[in-house]
Amino acid sequence: MIYKLSNKRVVVKFGGSSIEDSFKKAVELVLKLHEENEVVVVLSALKGVTDALLDLTESKDEPIIEEIAKKHEKLANKSGIDLNSVEILLAELEQVLRNEKSFPNKKAFIDHVLSFGERLSVNLFVNALKNSGIEGEAIDSFHIIRTDNGFGNAKVDFSETAKRVKVLEDLLKQNKVPVITGFLGGYKSFRTTLGRGGSDYTATILGSLLEARAVLIMSDVKGIYTADPKIVKDAKLLPFASYEEVLTASMLGMKALHERAIEPVKGKIPIILGKTNNRSLGTLISKINAGMPILAYKIINENLASIGIVGVNEVNFNARIYKRGRNWICFLVRREELENNLNDLHEVIFK
Repeated sequence: MIYKLSNKRVVVKFGGSSIEDSFKKAVELVLKLHEENEVVVVLSALKGVTDALLDLTESKDEPIIEEIAKKHEKLANKSGIDLNSVEILLAELEQVLRNEKSFPNKKAFIDHVLSFGERLSVNLFVNALKNSGIEGEAIDSFHIIRTDNGFGNAKVDFSETAKRVKVLEDLLKQNKVPVITGFLGGYKSFRTTLGRGGSDYTATILGSLLEARAVLIMSDVKGIYTADPKIVKDAKLLPFASYEEVLTASMLGMKALHERAIEPVKGKIPIILGKTNNRSLGTLISKINAGMPILAYKIINENLASIGIVGVNEVNFNARIYKRGRNWICFLVRREELENNLNDLHEVIFK
């Protein structure tokens, strides 16, 4: 399913897996959108890089830096991209690792180290756009997204952030494509992060403040399914889902969209989820829903998990009710039985 966008301004976010595995397709999509739209790009770190950087904050292990360098070098060589900016950033990373004591606390140090993942991917992407004839501009969201000092899961200061988006508007007026680090923000002179998966949140914050027509969330899956398609083979793609449904499903554990991503655009701007490698769009999040329940799950501990169902109030299922709310219900199950229970519940609901 392809949705035609009729407005001039679009924010498109690419996840880490889709950048690494479908880099060329991601660049091609931006080129296509740029033909008739003002485009703002938000990027995650390459797949696995954030975890590697997190390990680095404890170990300071040089081989980890070498692995990160190789991952970016491989992508750069494959795409004919200059590596100079990557080398500069990696040298800066080494310097930061030697100066942990200059940070106010461990969490502030960790957030600064984690920022290198998105900064590296942004530099590669900007160079790829330039090679394709489009003037991209690397933007560090440290300078745009202002937050409190909740390092690791910072709260966004929308009024301060709104004052800074003029930088992006000016670039758009010059027919440039701002390419922005997702997941990151800034508090005073320190870098902060918005929680894992926070690049979705960055995209909808900017979509709202820039009054975009739509926010596109591109990844390695086509959209939102009635259950995790990696676990439930009969899961069905939802063509439509409402803001409320997706927000609830995200809070109950659905991974397709960060749970804070809905609030900035709710009731105003649609979010469209799609798959990067074939440039297809699958789920439109707006005021409309498809009338299909959504199953989500969370791991509680090594023994227990929860399965939430959005869009129903009652389900005949042999498991303890854990929580319930308006138009959703949540069951408690043994972790070892999670996959079987997900499949069984999906079959009960969609029989």
